[in-house]
Amino acid sequence: MKINPFPDRRHFRVAPAFTLVEMLVVITIITVMLTVGSLGLRNLSKASGVSAGLPVAEAVFAEARAIAIGKGTRARVLVHATNDRNDELHRERFLRYLAVAYMELDDTGNETGNWIIASRGSKLPENVYFSENLSENNAPNINTMTIELPGRSSTSCYYYEFNAEGLVTDPAVVNNDVPRFVVMAGGLPPGADEPVATGDGKKNMGGFVIWRSGRTSVFRHPDQIEQ
Repeated sequence: MKINPFPDRRHFRVAPAFTLVEMLVVITIITVMLTVGSLGLRNLSKASGVSAGLPVAEAVFAEARAIAIGKGTRARVLVHATNDRNDELHRERFLRYLAVAYMELDDTGNETGNWIIASRGSKLPENVYFSENLSENNAPNINTMTIELPGRSSTSCYYYEFNAEGLVTDPAVVNNDVPRFVVMAGGLPPGADEPVATGDGKKNMGGFVIWRSGRTSVFRHPDQIEQ
């Protein structure tokens, strides 16, 4: 019997390596999580849900910025904004579900007009909601778009946009007014159109600003949100 000293290499498969964009996203998110943790978020709010929600949101913003830079295109942070009383998934995601989308480019580097969802998305903790009103306090207005999110048809979303250089471009920075992302503790009673704040509304909130560079800074105290 003749023995082949060289094993059949066809049985061996090399796992695909991480792309540069994927590595950049992972490194950025880890950096954000470590930075946020070092700030001692428990001092920011008495609502543990709010404190837990901020690093989730900051990680999504970091992911969007990293994708924009890595792919050389626009990327957006999406906040689910459709409240359908007859649709359980919409109610569950309303102002709590965050996702990232980027503008598709063709082979020549031109935009195709199609927004591609980059991930399955993330949810804020239970009873923690994005607040448009608080986010627009002394800050630019936040625009909306319609897009198909995972597991659901066309959905209205608030969005924050980064350009290919990682700069925030929408909402646009106006003088010293920069975009903000603010969440609050609350509940969504049956039939309600908007979440209702629970407890001491002024203490059960938290958030961060998005500087022109695309970097974020967490509010150290809820009082800063209303300034």
